[in-house]
Amino acid sequence: MKHTNALLSIEHLTKYFPIKGGVLHANEDITLTIREGETLGLVGESGSGKSTFGRTLLQLYPPTAGSVLYHTENGGTVDLCRQRHAELRRLRRELQMIFQDPYSSLDPRMSVGEIIGEGLYTHGILRRGTREWREEILSVMETCGLQSHMFGRYPHEFSGGQRQRIGIARALAVRPRFVVCDECVSALDVSIQAQILNLLTDLGEREHLTYLFISHDLSVVRYLSDRIGVMYLGRIVELGESEAIFARPCHPYTVALLSAVPSLTADEKKRERIVLGGSPPSPADPPTGCPFHTRCYMAREVCKRERPPLAEVEEGHWSACHFAQEVGK
Repeated sequence: MKHTNALLSIEHLTKYFPIKGGVLHANEDITLTIREGETLGLVGESGSGKSTFGRTLLQLYPPTAGSVLYHTENGGTVDLCRQRHAELRRLRRELQMIFQDPYSSLDPRMSVGEIIGEGLYTHGILRRGTREWREEILSVMETCGLQSHMFGRYPHEFSGGQRQRIGIARALAVRPRFVVCDECVSALDVSIQAQILNLLTDLGEREHLTYLFISHDLSVVRYLSDRIGVMYLGRIVELGESEAIFARPCHPYTVALLSAVPSLTADEKKRERIVLGGSPPSPADPPTGCPFHTRCYMAREVCKRERPPLAEVEEGHWSACHFAQEVGK
């Protein structure tokens, strides 16, 4: 299915955090479009700025610069970065998040029913404690694979996978259009991961959801995503259709990440393992030129001096590399 209508248009989004003696460059000049009905995967090493991007997108962190244009159902456009608190609160129903840690993201003092139903009364959808409120919660619970007898129980009584289902049910109870999934399966066993991924896929198709799926696991992202963005040191360094990224990576960092992914099928050619030297530079003191040149196996003199723009290598496939056409050959 080809997704063409924009749901979110992100332009030059930047997020810095003040630290002692300077600033931490968490996200730097990110421009991309998230299309209605698609799943955009976002991958990169820990500390690359993926979670910060998801939270800044939803204005959980105020951006340092840039804009996030949200295309509403009535055909209007709203810049989320320019909205006051009350205006943002009205839009929260449509823009939800599933958090990474199913243990710390649920209030231990609230029952499952209260956790899932909180958004319904907070946004004025249904009055708390009414029969309709309870029936709606039970319906969402059933959709997310939670039995009705769990309604009055508390988070500590559940496994990690069940808690993550509660988190998903909480996000979906208010019928959002866009959901940020922030490493939402990374804390789970592999078999439970598969169940949650299948659930997200089914719900996405049934409810016509748009996902930003954040993960450090490329094989998980490939399974779920229509397009993939690769992030390094707070910047998008490659963006393209999922299969194009796997078949024809156009950035050395993507090639290195893919070389660590086991082949999924017998006909997939075995990639040469590329081990990156050193650690990523500090986002408090990013290098000049290309941010990846300090670890890149293809780096040349120009990479130290000039930062490559994110440019279209082929239709729908973008790379921020001076030698994108040579990558993977």
